Amino acid sequence: MRPLSFWSGIVCAMLCGLVDPVWGYAAVAVLSLVQLAMLGGSGGSVFLLIHYTAILTYFSIAPAMQIANDLEFWDAGVMRTESHTLALTLLVLYMAGVEAARLGVPDGPVHHPGRHDKQLVGVAHPLLLLLSCSLAAFASLFIKPELNFVARGIVGVGGEDNVPIDFIFYSTLPKLVVLLCFVALAVHAVRRRTPWSWCAAGLAFALALAAANPVNTARQVLLIGLLPLLIHALGRGRRWLLAGAIFGAIAGLGPMLNLISRGSMWGEELRTFPFSQDFDAMYVVAGILERAPIPDLGWGRYLLSAFSFFLPRDLKMFPDFDPLGWSAILGNFSQSNLSLPPFTTAYFDFGLAGPALFGFAISAGFRAVDRAVDPNRPVSSTYLAALVLLAAYVPFMRGPILGWGPFMVSGLIAAAIAGALSSRARRMPARTLRHGLPGA
Repeated sequence: MRPLSFWSGIVCAMLCGLVDPVWGYAAVAVLSLVQLAMLGGSGGSVFLLIHYTAILTYFSIAPAMQIANDLEFWDAGVMRTESHTLALTLLVLYMAGVEAARLGVPDGPVHHPGRHDKQLVGVAHPLLLLLSCSLAAFASLFIKPELNFVARGIVGVGGEDNVPIDFIFYSTLPKLVVLLCFVALAVHAVRRRTPWSWCAAGLAFALALAAANPVNTARQVLLIGLLPLLIHALGRGRRWLLAGAIFGAIAGLGPMLNLISRGSMWGEELRTFPFSQDFDAMYVVAGILERAPIPDLGWGRYLLSAFSFFLPRDLKMFPDFDPLGWSAILGNFSQSNLSLPPFTTAYFDFGLAGPALFGFAISAGFRAVDRAVDPNRPVSSTYLAALVLLAAYVPFMRGPILGWGPFMVSGLIAAAIAGALSSRARRMPARTLRHGLPGA
């Protein structure tokens, strides 16, 4: 029933988009809601749940209302209807590829409460965990300085604009390391239910609040730092609550924190969802498709350049094949750190087949992640890494915006350290000593 409703919805969305892209994006919103309603069963795919929540948030309601109101972002003017229709087509093809990888295969293993060893105790030495993770985070900044968060503002004599400012204290690695420590210690506290474990989780939560002081990257901190905890707590149970929490974090809390940080620090104004510049992904896609000449197929070079996300532009694998670096793009948009959803970069490489193939590959890969997401599992590095990858999918879909790569890398580093310091104390089976009988 669910596959039938999806493929019927895809056809309707495409037909509506050919008439008017506003209707097409509205149909995608309805399709996402229907799919979310059908993903409520235990053992269903957590990846699909996050996928359709991200589609509903970023790629359906927001672009429909923006197009209907002829909004302008980044001083690039109003896009043509044909450009919005092609952008919608790429999104629909990506969604089709995601679902195609699920045909004929169950979404995930059925959840069996109590299947795992109840003696699993979670994280060992909570204070050691916090200390070692913090040291590793700050050491990484000196080893790889480009992982540090770079903010833009007005500094120096004469009020020069857009001068990069390095914020060591507000850098991505310490933020995510502390947040992932909170995830691990909160899971540990729920499992142990002792005063000591709750105190350790409370200390980590206080540090997380300080680390998440909003500096232009609120959504990434929330999604990759705290979403793993929600996946652990709600991923197999109250699934609608998880979908609502993701939607609220992106559509509500993220822009609100960005408004506070940008307004108080840089004097920028930011309108609320869906007219905020946090929800301009499909508008940017349409602008790139309209204003930049489509080059010869790169056969992977655009994707490889896009995936070297943690490198400065001049150190990318193929800087000449970076769509966001083309002069036609930089000359029409006011900022050079524009986001571009990966399925659009796949289109530059492989034509219309690119988004579908990319969606198929991503969905197939997340099957293994889905199998690792079980709230009854111990706090291991593999389990935490799976949660981080699932959480990173939301900003990944939005596009490799400023800070996405460092946040995901730092989240994985934190998950690996937290898992290495976790213990799986098991009750040793009693050894039965068999005494041999004396020989005759």
